[in-house]
Amino acid sequence: MNKRQYLHRLIQAYRSYRTRKTHLDYLPFRLWIEPTDHCNLRCVMCPNKDLPKEKKGYMDLALFQKIIDEAASSVFDVHLLHRGESLLHPRFFDMADYAREKSVRAKLHTNGTVLDEKKARRLLDSGLDQISFSFDGYDKETYERIRIGGDFEKTVQNIVRFLEIKKELRSKKPYTILELINFPDSRIKSDSESQKAFLTRFKALPLDKLVIKEYHNWAGETGKVQKRKQYSPCTFLWNALVIFWDGSVLPCSQDFFGYYILGNVKDTSLSEIWNNDKMTHLRQQHIEGTIDEFETCRECDRVWRDKFLGVPKEYLWKFLFRKMT
Repeated sequence: MNKRQYLHRLIQAYRSYRTRKTHLDYLPFRLWIEPTDHCNLRCVMCPNKDLPKEKKGYMDLALFQKIIDEAASSVFDVHLLHRGESLLHPRFFDMADYAREKSVRAKLHTNGTVLDEKKARRLLDSGLDQISFSFDGYDKETYERIRIGGDFEKTVQNIVRFLEIKKELRSKKPYTILELINFPDSRIKSDSESQKAFLTRFKALPLDKLVIKEYHNWAGETGKVQKRKQYSPCTFLWNALVIFWDGSVLPCSQDFFGYYILGNVKDTSLSEIWNNDKMTHLRQQHIEGTIDEFETCRECDRVWRDKFLGVPKEYLWKFLFRKMT
């Protein structure tokens, strides 16, 4: 999708959102596809540790290819991740390769713990557009208190080595982000000296961006929402879909446990699911502000975030300048 097509789709979605349309004449232009919900860590802020073992698995490559085939002509980007660590999937690189073959912009978010030399080189060869490393804490004590099961020194070295190889290859892709969460609990914040020492390790390496993200409540799973006066329907319902490893399609990435499944892409097309009765009903209830029947929505903080022209301020410029992460 070129810049002109992207802006056209963005305007189309914005008009539909502002005019409160529930049946949309375009397909979602963002997808979250979950290769697996297995994870090797038990992070304090993540609900993954509460997922039942019997609900964990790995997406079939054929199913992934079906999704990409349906979405390739309309999607702006595909996030190859959701609830788990995608690099644990034995065929992750086949997925990344297939997305590239279909000219789909692919992004990965990883904890970096299993990123050895072989995987690093394979990632750099995959054509992946963006990789973000999820890493919390600037020192061993803080990191390992948050990222339970992780090894601070090993993970830092994994990321550093990835960047060294990227530099050796003079590769501009993938655009590389180091992402940390600004925890509200001051006990797990680090002092400025720790931060400075940590960031020095990435000096002269092709790290494109450092992001400090605000803590969110996973729709009530990790804390109750603080409601404000300003409510707006969730913009996610007008631009994106999430697909679990088993093909279940959901309206939002915040629905961690799959409370509101729209359908399954194994036996239904994305275009049918995008405008089916469950999805149009959800959009209508968001428009009316009557979202209490939806377990995820009623406890989510996103509908209460600061907006400009109806769009959350934190996303507005990212949408306009194609810098969504």
